[in-house]
Amino acid sequence: MNRTVLMSALLALAGCGLSGVDGQARRSRSPIVSCPASPAKEVFTSALCLCGDYRAVGEGAWVQGGSAGINGVVDVVGAHDFSGDVVAFGGVSGVGNLTVGGSLSTAGRVDGVGDVRVTGDLSAGSGVSNVGHLEVQGTLRTPEAEQWVGTATVGAKGAYAPLAGPPCGCGAEQVLDVGAAIAAAKVKNDNAAVGLSLTQSVGERALTLVSGSYFFDGIQAVGQHTLTVDGAVAIYVSGSLETVGRAQFKLTEGSTLDLYVDGDVNMVGESSFGATGQGAVKLYVAGERKVSLVGGQKIIGSVYAPAADLELVGESTFEGALFARNVLGVGRVHVTFAAPVIATPESELCQASPVVN
Repeated sequence: MNRTVLMSALLALAGCGLSGVDGQARRSRSPIVSCPASPAKEVFTSALCLCGDYRAVGEGAWVQGGSAGINGVVDVVGAHDFSGDVVAFGGVSGVGNLTVGGSLSTAGRVDGVGDVRVTGDLSAGSGVSNVGHLEVQGTLRTPEAEQWVGTATVGAKGAYAPLAGPPCGCGAEQVLDVGAAIAAAKVKNDNAAVGLSLTQSVGERALTLVSGSYFFDGIQAVGQHTLTVDGAVAIYVSGSLETVGRAQFKLTEGSTLDLYVDGDVNMVGESSFGATGQGAVKLYVAGERKVSLVGGQKIIGSVYAPAADLELVGESTFEGALFARNVLGVGRVHVTFAAPVIATPESELCQASPVVN
């Protein structure tokens, strides 16, 4: 399998005739090669969506600004805080504290040791049992009496209404076919229009990409790199992506990036997507892959990997949305929802304008 260094590999293409070197005069706006369509608004509708389970040990999960859906189970050790509604279709278990700012719903059972605090309603299809403190400010809805060892404060009790089904669209007919999008981009892209060719480099590089769609295959690089996105950009990568060292995606004001990857994603060290432009970076991972985040990772953007496992070691921060299969790890994941930003043919990014030096 071709192995492509995540972010830094793409930057190895510097020197291909593109403008935008830091510290030099910049054009008022980059030229428009093409205006790629983005599927982001269809796939990123909540802060967290998992096709499988959330299983983690450590400081826990902090999900703010949006809802969370888990088609499987939540089985955790630590403290977990969700500001909105949570649907854990398979059930909730673990040791620690769980705080839900909205309502908590499951077709399974809420079971474990610790404190559970729910601002809205708590609905559990297989009942509630725990050792610790239960606080439900809304209505507790279960088909049977709760089994609680400890203290319980409940606003009201009501009948349980079965859930319509799992919260996340993970069926074969529901998921985005990332692999097909990458295959299509290999045939039709804007590489030739801007003078890009497949190349390999090791060292410090810098590259600016203007509005258009670009395909990369078999690129490898190691070092410190910065990729500047100046416009509406889609990048399609065939192969696994890895960061070794420091790598960054930077977006100029108003720019957007859709990054499609057909391979594993491994980040070791300090990496960041989109130091500016909240909601403007979207990463799509094809197939049953592994997404591994080791160390301090800050992703200002959204990740779509419905058939991939997200493995966490340390603290990982997402300012956007996270859609994966399973979350497994040791540490803390912090997701602050930001609605995806996309460019359309009517957007300023997709309108040609005079070039001013």
